[in-house]
Amino acid sequence: MSPEWQIKNSSITLYPFHLRDDRDEGYGQVARNAQSLWENLADNVGKEFKFHKLKSLRDQLICYKNGLYYPDGERENLTNEELLISDSGKTLKFPQIIQPDNQKLDGSIYPLRIHDTYTADLTFYYQDITIKVSELTRLNPQGCLLPNAIQPSLGQTLLFYAEPAVYDTYRKLADDSVKALVQDKQPASVEFCAGGKLFGSPIFEYDSREDDARHRCHILVWLQENPRTLEFATSTFNFYLINLLCSRAKIVFVYHAARKKYRKAQQIVGELEKKLPELGAIESEQNRQVKLQKLKELLAEVRTKMLAFAQQMRYLQEDRNTIDTNAENYSNALTKITSLCIDGDNLDFLQKFLYVAENKYQRQIEIDLGYLIASQDLFQQSISTVRGMVEIEQVELDREQMELYKQQEDREKKRSRQLENIIFFVGTAIGGGQIFSAAYPLIKDKDTPIQWQPDFSLPLHLFTATIIWSLLFGLLFGLLMLGIAVWVRKTFPR
Repeated sequence: MSPEWQIKNSSITLYPFHLRDDRDEGYGQVARNAQSLWENLADNVGKEFKFHKLKSLRDQLICYKNGLYYPDGERENLTNEELLISDSGKTLKFPQIIQPDNQKLDGSIYPLRIHDTYTADLTFYYQDITIKVSELTRLNPQGCLLPNAIQPSLGQTLLFYAEPAVYDTYRKLADDSVKALVQDKQPASVEFCAGGKLFGSPIFEYDSREDDARHRCHILVWLQENPRTLEFATSTFNFYLINLLCSRAKIVFVYHAARKKYRKAQQIVGELEKKLPELGAIESEQNRQVKLQKLKELLAEVRTKMLAFAQQMRYLQEDRNTIDTNAENYSNALTKITSLCIDGDNLDFLQKFLYVAENKYQRQIEIDLGYLIASQDLFQQSISTVRGMVEIEQVELDREQMELYKQQEDREKKRSRQLENIIFFVGTAIGGGQIFSAAYPLIKDKDTPIQWQPDFSLPLHLFTATIIWSLLFGLLFGLLMLGIAVWVRKTFPR
C-alpha cells in the first residue's frame, strides 16, 4: 500500500439483511433471533463508534417497548410499511463526534423492514476531510461492520464511497481501500469480482464467496470521478439500491441453503439404500411372527425417512419459488436504477448476477429436484414392497394361527368325546350293576323260582321283569333328557 495515497469525503454504509419472519415457525411468525440485528448494531457497532444514539437504538425503534423486543408494535405504529423509527423522521442522525487529530465523524441510520426482512442504511462519513487510505480502519474499528460482528442471517453489503485525492489508478486504490477496511478481521479472503460505472464514477465489487451468509463479506467500492455523482445518488436511488441488494442477499442465501437441503435429501436416500438389503435377511427368517415384526419395524423406519425426504423436497420447491420471486424483484430494482443512469454508465456486473440467478441457481435447483423425484419413486416402491410383504405375512400368520386353533379345537372335541364315552360306559356299567344288584335278590325268591328254560305260557319272573322295566325306563328317561338338551340349545343359543 502506498502511504501517500489519500482520499477525501470518505463514507461507509452498511446494508445488513436479517430475516424477521421464520416460515418454519409458521406463516408470519417472528424468527427466534429476529432482534439480534438491532442488538448487534446497538451493542457492537455502537460501542466501537461511541455514538450514544446508536447505543440506545432500541429506544428509538417501534419494535421495542420498555427495552424489550415487541414485534407486535410494528403493526400498531407502522404508517409506512418500511419505517421502524418511533419518531416522525425516517433517518436517525447521530451527534458529531471528534476523533483523534480533531477529525469530525458524522453518522446516521435508517432502519427498515422490507416484507419479511429487517435491514438498515447505517452510514459513517467524514465531510470535507482528507485522510490516508491506511486510516480507513477508523471507519471500521475492530472490524465491527464485518459480517462476523453483525451476523445478519441473510448477509450484508458494505458500500464505500470516496473522492480520490492522491492515487495511482482507481482499481489499485479500490484494492487498498478494501484491505484497509477489512484488516485481518475477515477469515476468508475478499477478492475482486467485477467493475463498472455508476453516475459517471467507477464502482468495483468484492466478495469473499463464503457459503454461510453470516460470514460472507460483500463490498462495493465507489470512487468519485464525476463531480456530480452524488447529485444523482438521490434518496430514490438509495431506495432501489437497498431493494436490489436485499433481493441479491436472499437469492445467494436461499441458493446455498437449497444446496444443503439437496445434500440432506441425498443423505436420506443413502440411508434408505443401506436399509433395503435387510429385506433379504428378513425373508430368510423362519419364525413367521419374528419376520412380521421385523417387517413392520422396517416399514415404520422407511416411512419416517420418506417423510423427512418429502420435507426436504418441499423446502427445495419453496426455495425455487423464493429465488424466482427475488430474481424478479432484483430485475425490477435494476431496471429502476438503470433508468436513473447517465451516459457512459456500465452496470453489467449487476446484470451478470441476475443472469447467474436465473440460469445457474434456478437451473441447479431444477436439476436437483429432478434427481430427487427419481429417488422419491424408490421410496414409494420400497414402501409398497414392504407393505405388501407385511400384508402377506400377516395373512399367512393369521391362517397358520387359525389352523392351529382348529387343530386345538379338534383335539379338545376329541378329548371331550373320549371323556363322554368313558363317562357313558362307566355310567352304563354302574347303572347296570345297580339294576342287577337291585334285582339279584329276586333270583332267590322261593315262591316263584326262575325258569331257565323259556316257557311263554308262564308269566315273567320278577327278576326278568325288573331288568326289562329298568332298561325301558332308563331308555325313556335318556330320550327325555336328550330332547330337553336339544330344546335348550335351540332356544338359548350361545
